[in-house]
Amino acid sequence: MRELWILTKLQLSALFGINKIRHMRNSDEKKIGKRSLGSLIAMVVAMGYMSVFYSYMLARAFQMFDTLPTLLGIMAAASSMLILMFSIFETKGVLFGFGDFDIVMSWPVSVRSVAASRVLNMYAYNFVYAFLLLLPAGVIYAIMAAPPLWFYPLFLVLILLLPALPTIVGALLGTVLTVFTARMKKNSLLNVALQMVLVFGIMFLSMRSGYAFDNPSQLASVGTAINAQIASMYPPAQWFQSALSEGSMISILWLVLTTLATVSLLIFWLGKNFVSINSRIKSKPRGETFVMRRQAHSTKSAALFSREFKRYLSSSLYVVNTAFGNVMMIIAAVVLMVKADAVLQYLEMPELKSLPALAPFVFGWMVSMASTTTSAISMEGKSLWIIKSLPVSAKEWLAAKLKVTLVLAIPSILISATLTAIGLKSSLMETVWLYLLPMAYIFAFGVFGLWLNIRMPRMDWVSEAEAIKQGGATMVSVFVGMAAGFAPAILVGLTGSALIAPIMFVVLVVMAILMWGSLVRSGETRMLKLH
Repeated sequence: MRELWILTKLQLSALFGINKIRHMRNSDEKKIGKRSLGSLIAMVVAMGYMSVFYSYMLARAFQMFDTLPTLLGIMAAASSMLILMFSIFETKGVLFGFGDFDIVMSWPVSVRSVAASRVLNMYAYNFVYAFLLLLPAGVIYAIMAAPPLWFYPLFLVLILLLPALPTIVGALLGTVLTVFTARMKKNSLLNVALQMVLVFGIMFLSMRSGYAFDNPSQLASVGTAINAQIASMYPPAQWFQSALSEGSMISILWLVLTTLATVSLLIFWLGKNFVSINSRIKSKPRGETFVMRRQAHSTKSAALFSREFKRYLSSSLYVVNTAFGNVMMIIAAVVLMVKADAVLQYLEMPELKSLPALAPFVFGWMVSMASTTTSAISMEGKSLWIIKSLPVSAKEWLAAKLKVTLVLAIPSILISATLTAIGLKSSLMETVWLYLLPMAYIFAFGVFGLWLNIRMPRMDWVSEAEAIKQGGATMVSVFVGMAAGFAPAILVGLTGSALIAPIMFVVLVVMAILMWGSLVRSGETRMLKLH
């Protein structure tokens, strides 16, 4: 038990620069650690605010029709689906294939303790999401329903239990994908494809169960149906709801036993297979041998771009986390082209006038999530010395990273804008903004990602997940992108003004130019300080 505690404590202390703040003597390193911690706090505040808002709106609707306990079940299901998807992404890099595997396994600790500490690390990170979604829902429910005193301690206990099952299931699915593709050629691309299919499949099933929310006035007649859907889709969410709203001992028992059983089985299985799976992941794919090919010459910019693009494709976690926005945008465009009327009915927009004006901002938000630059500098990691030793300027190095984002996003924007314009039968100016505004977003957020990442780098990562998902630059960019996409969209919806799109376009372009100028001026100095 002591081994498990020490290993878990070491991993958790490394999250978000906490160790740098506590132990580093270098003032620059401490500043980076404080920025990362500050970005974590900002993320928690932003997510907490959004969670409070949505929980309150749902609670008001459910309370009107005497179905308030359904709030607990819905938020439990939502947090579990979110954790499930994140756990699938995090398996390779957190549970398996982490950078210090050889060092950790050389320590005088048992394999089972190492495996259990990695699982607990995943659970602790996922618990943050569950806490931010479930705590506001529980507080709002308690204010509106005035439950008995036993509700409060039980609620805190069940919040601790609920994230465990989706974490374990996600880890198992991620393990299957990782092992299945580990020794195949082009395993990273195959892993990306399988993860995308799995995640969008989960999203599709989740969205299909959401028909009951098309019209809040229908909640009175479908309250029972909603609970039945939650129970069939994810029983632990229904157990969570029943335990807290009815005090059901059977539901509490099911949650406790299911959690303990799945955690125990996973740790037992990992204790026997942990080393073999990691060895399989780190071994060379079957039939892959080095062959000296004809050496090709290229310009510095082409060589740097090729290097960046290959590094991007080599990490399935990197690709999935950034390609998600582009893929989601294309899927949305296909839906708008094929079933525009159904979408309008779902959004309660009887006319087409609003949607073509809103679409560019929604696409802008989606492509802002597709920027690869928020972790591009951090991904250099221990290989940073290579780029420092090359005869290239910081401007050329940063431009190569920006090109990766643009090369991936621009074709997606062109496809999505064309399909959307056809589906919505948009006017000439609406079509122009469908193309130009998302391009302005991706250019601005591509530069913004570099501007942030060179100020908040995460160069000492052990697993790629630390650089890609836990970096301060990534968190800041996600929430700024959300605000930059939704705020003007809300203004368009409220005012119907045609001036908001050109104003936003100018703002994005000017901000991108100013930030790029700042990068060019200070890039060399900041690049040399990275280590």
